[in-house]
Amino acid sequence: MAGQDQQYKIVEAFITADRFLEKEIEVSGNIFEIIIYEDLESAWLTGSVIITDDTGIFSKISFKGTEYLTLRISGAEENSESIIDKTFLLYALTKTVKVNDTSSTYNFEMIEPHAYVSALKPFSRAYTGSLERTITQILNSELNKTVDLSYLTNSISAQGERKYIVPYLTPLEACEVLVDRTTTQFGSPFFLYSSIHDNNLRLGDLDAMLVQEAFNKKIPYTFSQAATNASTSLDPASASTTVSHIDFGSPVDSLTQVEEGVYGSFYTNTDVATGISYRSKITIKNVLENMQANEILDPSAVQDVYDENQQIQDRAIEDFNSIYWHQVTSSNMYPDYRTYHDDISNADFSLKIKNNIIRQALLSNMITIVVPGIAFLISKATVGDRCRLNVLSSEEGTEKIYDNRWTGDYLVYRTKHVFRETKHLITCEMTKLNRLPEAIS
Repeated sequence: MAGQDQQYKIVEAFITADRFLEKEIEVSGNIFEIIIYEDLESAWLTGSVIITDDTGIFSKISFKGTEYLTLRISGAEENSESIIDKTFLLYALTKTVKVNDTSSTYNFEMIEPHAYVSALKPFSRAYTGSLERTITQILNSELNKTVDLSYLTNSISAQGERKYIVPYLTPLEACEVLVDRTTTQFGSPFFLYSSIHDNNLRLGDLDAMLVQEAFNKKIPYTFSQAATNASTSLDPASASTTVSHIDFGSPVDSLTQVEEGVYGSFYTNTDVATGISYRSKITIKNVLENMQANEILDPSAVQDVYDENQQIQDRAIEDFNSIYWHQVTSSNMYPDYRTYHDDISNADFSLKIKNNIIRQALLSNMITIVVPGIAFLISKATVGDRCRLNVLSSEEGTEKIYDNRWTGDYLVYRTKHVFRETKHLITCEMTKLNRLPEAIS
């Protein structure tokens, strides 16, 4: 049996390189710390690893930044299956510390290999099809990566079939351009991201993410100052769901939202082929109401993105256009397909601006929590999943148990996994667009 405090086990860890031929250098007993970062806006994982060396291994192999580290990590219980099975490129040695006459520690930066390969091969090629199909084709043919499309609301995005010519971008740069253009019918953005739980890339849209249940719905994370202070004396089940640290940060930066045109903006597209101009007024109010009407956001919930009662010079904040977007495009370049920018109606053109508004809204309500990693590993939760958080109310003279402002289901946006000694901790950046009228219990 694993020790009571043991939260994970390194099943296997070894270093390889092309110049080693088929030799594997086992380092599972030498790893002091592993850090892995996931990001909803990144199609690759990054991280770092600290390895101790008391036999002169690294002096012998002469590190060149072309070595690979394969990690297999499982739960602490005996005979547990590997939950994490990933290979990283150790592309930089950032620090070496001489501990004593016979021992040193080496701090390496690491990245998933497909990101390194992508940087090597800018290319130009024409593609025809839906934007998500083009993304899949690029990743499969150029990087040999499979894309999981099960995180999409519909089989095809709102932009439909397009012809796109990659103008000598790297594969991942080309995919980033396409992802930025792709939306659902409500303007919600798409995300291309990587997870610690498999070796595919995932393409998902915000609508699908927001309607899924929280992975920890039955046993939510809870922040209570009293419980946090007593965390060392809690039973294992309670300790695994206790938030050890929470940072509410600055939940809303209204000036940045104004400068990004979130509250209200005006979009004009001039088609030089036809001489027609398309004009649209877009507001965050209409975007959120549309998402509620279609039950992407809870219709009974209260939006938490902006102050809808704010008045400037006797006008509602969304009545202003803080940005005037103007774009010039040319339609009918190809007889059977639209181009990257081509659209045919105000509703289609407005999706570009709605995409930007929703992305900015997501970034405006970020909080950070630190929790034990066991629930994430067992549930195979990752960025793009929803996480339930209960924050106990600090109001005096009230019967409310939870703080309605902060309690709710959050979208996991970024994670930092730290495996060190016996502990696995996750620093998790999360966001939500609304607060519930009644706290979740």
